[in-house]
Amino acid sequence: MIEPTQILLFTIIAILTIILLFIGWQIYQILEEIRKMLTKFNLMIDDARNFTDTIGKSVHSLNGFTEGVRAVLKVLTTFKRDKTKDGNRSK
Repeated sequence: MIEPTQILLFTIIAILTIILLFIGWQIYQILEEIRKMLTKFNLMIDDARNFTDTIGKSVHSLNGFTEGVRAVLKVLTTFKRDKTKDGNRSK
């Protein structure tokens, strides 16, 4: 015959098994959410990197443009100085 301690032991083991299955399912759900969150975070980081690359290229292009403007202004000021020097000599 089955003794009361055996019934109690079987009941406790069954309850603990059900609780562990529930905890395992919850851990699985949490890990699934973490995976989704990390995927979204990775996409955000990729978008931020693309944005900063675009900004960097724009700044680089702007730098080239300003260097060109400086060169033109330098040439113009050189011509202006030469013109003023020539004007002073002829007097």
